[in-house]
Amino acid sequence: MAEKTLSYDRYLAGLPPDRRTEVDNVWRLVRQNIQPGYTEEISPGLLLFKAGDDWYVALANQKNYISLHLMAIYAFPALHKKLEASTKLKMGKACINFKRAEDLPLDVIAEIVAGFKAEDYIAHVNKLRSDYKAKRKS
Repeated sequence: MAEKTLSYDRYLAGLPPDRRTEVDNVWRLVRQNIQPGYTEEISPGLLLFKAGDDWYVALANQKNYISLHLMAIYAFPALHKKLEASTKLKMGKACINFKRAEDLPLDVIAEIVAGFKAEDYIAHVNKLRSDYKAKRKS
């Protein structure tokens, strides 16, 4: 069964009222800073920008928090360190969990989102995969 495509407004309307403004503020920042070449996808579970088939930025409403996935911080460890130094929020390898947009280092997030053209990001991710496969074979 095909997944139903949502509009951004319908996605927001489906969120709990206290999360709508937070999600909207962060996603608006992402949209304002994303480089050309990325594809936006909206599903019932998350908002997403992709470079080809690879995730670049995603935003998901979880039960107890909102999760911003910045895949560039996984692909570029220096960016992870920069983001980690600018916040005390809980972070994973490529995500940051928050309840209020004002708790995020929005200037650093905007810089990360704006940092890569889609084709450059795809090339870097493909090189990482190729290097990993070569390392595993040796």
